[in-house]
Amino acid sequence: MVNKADVEKAYAVLDLDRQIVGIKIIKSKAEFEQAQAKELTYPLAYCVAVKHATKGIAVKMTQKFSGCRGSTRALGLTPPTESFYNGQDGCALGLYESPEIAASVAKQMKFCPPDTYGVMIKPLEQFEAAPDVVLMVGDSYQIMRVIQGYSYVYGMQPNFNMLGNQAICVECTSYPLMTNQINVSLLCSGTRFLAKWRHTEIAVGIPFEKFAKVIEGVRLTVNAVEMNERKRVIQTKLAKLGYDGSEIRFNYTYYLKLEQEKRKQRKEVD
Repeated sequence: MVNKADVEKAYAVLDLDRQIVGIKIIKSKAEFEQAQAKELTYPLAYCVAVKHATKGIAVKMTQKFSGCRGSTRALGLTPPTESFYNGQDGCALGLYESPEIAASVAKQMKFCPPDTYGVMIKPLEQFEAAPDVVLMVGDSYQIMRVIQGYSYVYGMQPNFNMLGNQAICVECTSYPLMTNQINVSLLCSGTRFLAKWRHTEIAVGIPFEKFAKVIEGVRLTVNAVEMNERKRVIQTKLAKLGYDGSEIRFNYTYYLKLEQEKRKQRKEVD
């Protein structure tokens, strides 16, 4: 189940101006019909549907109205073709120097099994049953904080998978889903053109089962990394959620502490 308190905490500690998105891969027609979202009746690229969800719009799509070949393949709505795996497709698009390089990239991509009936894309707080992946779009500082939260709980993620292509569908959805690992995306030219993201925005995909711990990790690193101005904002927002504001430590971060120690050492030497 989606714990709404975790979602509210995420908005409090990250100061996002876009809604957090949940993605659910649906395997049957019956499940699709029961999914609480507006069914698309016109072709739409998956990444554009994600953009809509960051503004509060819930949609669900089948292969018929999936308006992007790359995401249709990544989400398991259709199987990859031989021309994709042998590198012909990627090379023809001018994305790789040779079919061999394109083929090596294709073999390393992680796609959902090709038995997907449909996909539901909507704000995370609108889910009742758990989605598969949580997707957040923000600036580099906000996504840095997400990674710091992840590292606090899980340690280093040594297998970030970034290509600069198929950003929302592969890097932020199918890769986290199939590997159970967090992943960061700098987005890609296709989604920047279709969805009109800001130039400063990047994204992160998180397996849903890790979302709550990651956000708690963000909260528990506030004292170590945030400056006073941000701490005041976070303190106010967390107080509305019932957190004790006294846990926020002002005039302190790990890097200020290190600077103070260096100054102390210099004074002792002098």
